[in-house]
Amino acid sequence: MNFKFTDNSIYIVPNSLKLKLLDKLSKERKIYNITFISLEELEKHYFFDIKEEALLYLLDKTNENIDVLRIMLGNLYKIDITKEYRESKLNNLKSLYYDLKNNNYLIFDKGYIDYLLTKNVFILGYSMLEAYQRDMLDSINTNYLDISGNLSIDTVYKYHSMKDEVIGTALKIRELNSKGVSYNRIFLAGVDNSYNYLLKTIFKMFDIPLYLKSTSKLTSLISVKEYLKDKDINHIKDINLKAKIMKINDDLTYAKNSKYYDILLKDRLEKASMDSIELVESVKVLNEALDIPYLVIDNEYLFVLGFNQNRLPKIYKDEEYLSDNLKNKCNLNTSTIKNKLSKENLIKVLGTIKNLTISYKLTSLIGEYAKSSLLNELNLKEVDSLNYNYNYSRDFNNYRVSSILDNYYKYHEKDKDFDFLTSNIDTSKYTSFDHKFNGINREVTPYNLSYSSIDDLAKCPFKYYLKYILKLDSFEENFSTKIGNIFHSVLKDSYNDNFSFDVALNIALKDNPLEKDESVLFRRLERELEKIVNYNKEVEKRSFLTEFYGEKRLEIPLSNHATLKGFIDKILFKTFHDKTYYAVFDYKTGSATLNLDYLDEGLYLQLPLYIYLINKSNLFNNPTFVGFFYQYLLQNYKDKEEQLKNLKLVGYTTDDKVILSYLDEDYETNSFVKGLSVKKDGELSSRSKVLSDSEVEDIMNSINKALNKSLNIIDNNLFDIAPKVINNKNISCEFCPFKEVCFVSPSDYVYLDKKEGDDNA
Repeated sequence: MNFKFTDNSIYIVPNSLKLKLLDKLSKERKIYNITFISLEELEKHYFFDIKEEALLYLLDKTNENIDVLRIMLGNLYKIDITKEYRESKLNNLKSLYYDLKNNNYLIFDKGYIDYLLTKNVFILGYSMLEAYQRDMLDSINTNYLDISGNLSIDTVYKYHSMKDEVIGTALKIRELNSKGVSYNRIFLAGVDNSYNYLLKTIFKMFDIPLYLKSTSKLTSLISVKEYLKDKDINHIKDINLKAKIMKINDDLTYAKNSKYYDILLKDRLEKASMDSIELVESVKVLNEALDIPYLVIDNEYLFVLGFNQNRLPKIYKDEEYLSDNLKNKCNLNTSTIKNKLSKENLIKVLGTIKNLTISYKLTSLIGEYAKSSLLNELNLKEVDSLNYNYNYSRDFNNYRVSSILDNYYKYHEKDKDFDFLTSNIDTSKYTSFDHKFNGINREVTPYNLSYSSIDDLAKCPFKYYLKYILKLDSFEENFSTKIGNIFHSVLKDSYNDNFSFDVALNIALKDNPLEKDESVLFRRLERELEKIVNYNKEVEKRSFLTEFYGEKRLEIPLSNHATLKGFIDKILFKTFHDKTYYAVFDYKTGSATLNLDYLDEGLYLQLPLYIYLINKSNLFNNPTFVGFFYQYLLQNYKDKEEQLKNLKLVGYTTDDKVILSYLDEDYETNSFVKGLSVKKDGELSSRSKVLSDSEVEDIMNSINKALNKSLNIIDNNLFDIAPKVINNKNISCEFCPFKEVCFVSPSDYVYLDKKEGDDNA
């Protein structure tokens, strides 16, 4: 950082660079009249700022999704309000500007431009300036400070896996520290969440203090979830967290009496996070160092990991609120221009770093990677080796010797360090290791069972132990789960009187807010969902079962401490002649297995367990089975005919043709149940999946056996490692999140007899 400060100046820099400049300024003897401001702050003064109350105003006026409104507000600077546009989206932004201005939701800082003209203005650290921003900067005579420097390295480190990359980086950091370099002067970049587990685990082995700034939303905390239910601040025990929430509450005073208060509160909480306590001395992640120059000074060190294709340089796609086509109309940077600027800026920024190490990986647990094409352009020589140093960590040495013994015993591969490590490290514990579950002393406390927990228990009791007793499995909401929640919500609401698809969809989106990129993808699914709603309404006109329960919760006691619970997406029913005829439905946006042959083992219970709950609960008097079904909501299709075929129900019906007609009066000609058909003589075809009363009773008895078996395992702590194999397919381990914990071996497998009727629905 060679430039000199100028008195009576304003420096437009990102906040992170401001801290570096302040540090540099504090070491100079001269006192300067200098102001630092970010480009975002400058825009608010130069153009206008938007009052926070504007969001409430727009929610009340438009009933639009809050995330969409924030995106629209963020794009107001990008349009020319004096220009007439043909495109509705641009005109909508223009109208939004005038609406907010006329209703006093915009703040104009009159006189600020005149103030700027009395100063020397400099800008540094912004690589993606738009044309309107350059016009703004030029109007106040801004000086553009250049990024100067040449790449200080001629090599790049190639690693065969992400794990090797992290180990190699840890070894280099320990070497630096052994030479007197403080951990506070060492930074990592190019690191996303996929690196976090390995960084924490391996750096701990090497006693390298690591600070990973928390990125968790406040709404992910249990105490905050409880607070959102009743707004009782006493749910929050942490003093700092309580103070943060109270500050957010104070900021939202203007919305206290609004029906949108809860939405605004949740929105603010989702955008806030609790920073973890920073260690006195630690290696830190500084991903901004790849975008902003001079964040790493000459006596500091930067390790850039993951220099892979499509990650570095950062790739921009045409997925923003304003498409590339609209950006052309507004003289904004398109994704193509941004990608060019991204590449150019990365090269410049790397040239400012004196102590730089770059690496890339070829594989990780989730996929394969190619090196960044930029590495070829930089003409860097590849170093393809991981040189282990066993002088830094006993924990790592033990881990390393276990790894090479794994390869030796499993694959007969002898590592180059095999003889050295096995001669210098005690390996007796490795050969004596027993992975079997040896039991625990645990007092049984009240617990709930559901079809999913019973299925987990049946597939492998040890998985149940880890997931439900130790609670090691954490649920992470992703795009797929949000899609499922939105589809389920709209489909439930579709049975309400005065149903409006758009209103129901907006409610579902507010309850399951999507990220900006997710919103773009979801637009393609909105019409798909509407077609599903219309299809169900149309075919169910043929059903006598006209009453409805949606997302129905049922529970029954199994013992003094166990309760069976179920959450049924849809029940259609009708009471007639003292009997209640019912059919059960479960919506699937993914896959499911429909197989009645292994119910007594506790496998594939979902739909049968629902009819068990209905029959054993007090939901209906004299319940009479009509059918149970999956409906698959998202499948590929080539035309409308195939789409309608895919939406047909998959499941079993009663073999009583009179009762069957209650479900679908046209079942003989064109049933909306897949595979259900009638022969010429009027009898049901052999490929129809039907159940007699006695077969339904057999299902109830099989579930009783499965439940008793489950209770016995849980109450007696019999959580053996026992994955199930059917027809030479391991149905338990393939997607198990704990398969690296249990060290399962083939001797643990439990082989179930293959039975006729295996059916993957």
